[in-house]
Amino acid sequence: MLPGYEAQRAEEMQWAFSTKKQKDYDTVLVDGDILLSHSIKEPSVAEISKEIRSDKASYGKGHEFATTMWEVARDLRFTRSFDGSSLILGWVMAFCLGKITTTNPSGSVYRHQMTFFDPDIAGTATLPVTTVVEKVSAGIKRKLASLAIGSATISGEGFEHLNAVCEMIGSGVHAVSTMNMPDIPSLSFLTSNFATIKFGDAAEDISTRVRSWSVAFNNNPKEDRGYFPGSGLYRGRLEIGSRTALPSLVADLTATDDVLADFLINTAVALEIMCEGATIGGAYKHYLKIIFPDLYMRAVALEENDGVFTYGITCDEESVIYNPVRAKPLVEVIVQNTVESYMVAAT
Repeated sequence: MLPGYEAQRAEEMQWAFSTKKQKDYDTVLVDGDILLSHSIKEPSVAEISKEIRSDKASYGKGHEFATTMWEVARDLRFTRSFDGSSLILGWVMAFCLGKITTTNPSGSVYRHQMTFFDPDIAGTATLPVTTVVEKVSAGIKRKLASLAIGSATISGEGFEHLNAVCEMIGSGVHAVSTMNMPDIPSLSFLTSNFATIKFGDAAEDISTRVRSWSVAFNNNPKEDRGYFPGSGLYRGRLEIGSRTALPSLVADLTATDDVLADFLINTAVALEIMCEGATIGGAYKHYLKIIFPDLYMRAVALEENDGVFTYGITCDEESVIYNPVRAKPLVEVIVQNTVESYMVAAT
């Protein structure tokens, strides 16, 4: 008989995260700060890769083969896809955008207002980082350090849960973990059929016409600048590049082509996406709100979709406008939930 083995089922993987950020790029969170877990949509695990060099291309050996190899750098990254609870939406957006203001309007209700951080005010261009623990199997449990969110996309369609996808990039540092994995807490999920979407020069409600929507945030991090004299094998920082926030919508055409008219005369429009969930208490609910004060539509594709004409409305980095005179951010994301804080620096 051939020797057997125990297959490691993907359903049994777990991961744990923290609302706290590391106090600096190199200082890993302690287990006592990593208290949360959340379901994920795909069983992806962290990819650890090595950059290697060898003497294969060297001459004088008398042959063309490599005789030695050495590691020069290490990288770690993964993508996580979530059903959008108010907990995880706040976490993804806080670490992606980097600036957060939290208020407590009532009891256990917390409101988190998030925007792209200003490097001049923050005194750094380095993205906030955190630590997670990933359990792939009983024998593979590892702590992954100095993880930043390089990009994230929030989207909604039909009656489905909102979808949150984020790409995380680490320093490459990882270690075996013996931490007990936390249970998944009670979660409040947000669904697209409870969203209100306002769009246009008068911010009119077009919710009943919208088929799907998404907002893609990208920090375009300068990955290679993380390696420098003194950084050693692992990345020593991860700085922002040219950041973007790009919305898109698919909406049904109406008898009056208001969207197309705004596009043709190059009218600046506003976009507000508001998605409410369960009641926290009194008049307060879990919610996500995304606000773009000034947009110009880059393209409006008119096409047939299931026997109905629809618009495919897109913007690019040159048509999402920052207007400093209005003292408003390029984009603002607000999440209301029962989480007391995000991105408080660990001690």
